[in-house]
Amino acid sequence: MGKGKFGESCKEAIRNSLELGEVVTFSELFRRVRNKGNWKDDTIYQHLMALVVNLPPARRHWPHVEPFLLLHEDGTYELYDPNKHKMVKE
Repeated sequence: MGKGKFGESCKEAIRNSLELGEVVTFSELFRRVRNKGNWKDDTIYQHLMALVVNLPPARRHWPHVEPFLLLHEDGTYELYDPNKHKMVKE
């Protein structure tokens, strides 16, 4: 798996691109991750789907991935905080 400019994985680069409580657009998050490494666009897209806690198809497709992103209804992203965000169980 490819590594970023500082040796991190794409997943780690995504996590390191956000501060707790910060809400960003898809475009901004994608730009931040793109600047951290030379991953293919599809690699970043798939990670951004796989790491979303509230995207049921992703949870079924990538069951062993531990997600940490919350996707808001307006398409913005935030680090998931279980103390702040209530999740509806399926």
